Amino acid sequence: MIKVNLCGLTIATLLWSQTALAAPLTRSCQAPALPAPTGNVITVASEPALQAAVAAVTSNATIVIQPGTYNLAAGGGTLYFNKSVANVTLRGATNGCDDVILVGAGMTNQGNTPYGIWVGGPTGMRIANLTIRDIYFHPIMLDPNFGTQSPHIYNVRLINAGEQFVKATPVGTSSPGVSNGIVEYSIMEYVTWLDPGAPGGATYTNGVDVHAGASWIIRYNLFRNIRAAPGQGLAGHAILMWNRSRDTIVEGNLFLNTQRGIALGLDGTRVDDHTGGIVRNNIFHRSSSQSGDIGISINNSAGTKVLHNTVMLSGTYPSAIEYRFSGTTGALIQYNLADAGVQQRDGASGTVVGNASNAQANWFVNALLGDLHLAATAVEAIDRATALADVTQDYDGDARPIGLAPDIGADEFVVSSAIPPSVPTNLSVQ
Repeated sequence: MIKVNLCGLTIATLLWSQTALAAPLTRSCQAPALPAPTGNVITVASEPALQAAVAAVTSNATIVIQPGTYNLAAGGGTLYFNKSVANVTLRGATNGCDDVILVGAGMTNQGNTPYGIWVGGPTGMRIANLTIRDIYFHPIMLDPNFGTQSPHIYNVRLINAGEQFVKATPVGTSSPGVSNGIVEYSIMEYVTWLDPGAPGGATYTNGVDVHAGASWIIRYNLFRNIRAAPGQGLAGHAILMWNRSRDTIVEGNLFLNTQRGIALGLDGTRVDDHTGGIVRNNIFHRSSSQSGDIGISINNSAGTKVLHNTVMLSGTYPSAIEYRFSGTTGALIQYNLADAGVQQRDGASGTVVGNASNAQANWFVNALLGDLHLAATAVEAIDRATALADVTQDYDGDARPIGLAPDIGADEFVVSSAIPPSVPTNLSVQ
């Protein structure tokens, strides 16, 4: 800092830098504040009061949980929303995701917490501003057999699930399932490993697993360490939309050290396992020491678009993106940036254009830590795309293009718009 006297005034000037302020690595658990609740608001500050409020909930009600740790396993167990009601919200009192913590009995101990929250009946159910951890099956279970539709999971942290973190089942063994769901600004992670003694065994987990669901939006989330313990095999995809799901939008998510990333469709025997949908502006990074599989896979999913994603596998798998099976027709895979290629398999068809598969670690701000924002060295990605109607923003929400043309991958390289200060006159250094 230099102090100068300019036109008779003493001022402090900071050195101007051409480097823009660093973009946040993730927006998960940094969500915009929800509006203050209105209408029937029930505020609780103890586990028994929370259980009572859930049991008595009515339509258009909001249950507000005061900060603290609520041991479900030592109290009434799983929070069961099992009424045919509408527009119910369960939320922490603050805008953080770590101030309210709901705790179960653990991945290997079912006890009275097979689930954290079971939603079977409410439509328009919102779960927001809280943490759920150490659950035997699913921290959030969505069951359409009792009417559940249009759930909204917002600014939530889910830790250590014995199976899938968010599970939406179908009706019976086929469609329809839960549709119009939104999962955003949330974190799903193992802070240790998936315990081999969990109910599904050493590998049966996913972050979001939806059967037969239409028009889901999964955005701005962090999926971290979705993986099996060393030597135990491969965990499931962090995002899995299948069993005749359709029109899924997966955008702006960050995947760190997950063994598999995104799968639209899974079953090789069902030609309509998924239909349509867009995967765009996602960032996937896995370290070279972490075993794993594919970053993005499209399986028996017709008309699906994979646009402007960044995938760095660090040599752990030969393909960054795969499209598979005869039911995958009309796929469009365009302007993705990766350190591995795009692979066609098992009779799939589509258009693959404008991708860059030779990305190097020094093209990014800090690849070692998974920060895959572009650096100025990424000359083979910067301004190398053309505008797509389906991708008008980047991973951070910045407009495309920022430069002369859009950049390949999830991030638009940002040069500071700051104007360097003019050389001052009539000054004296003090």
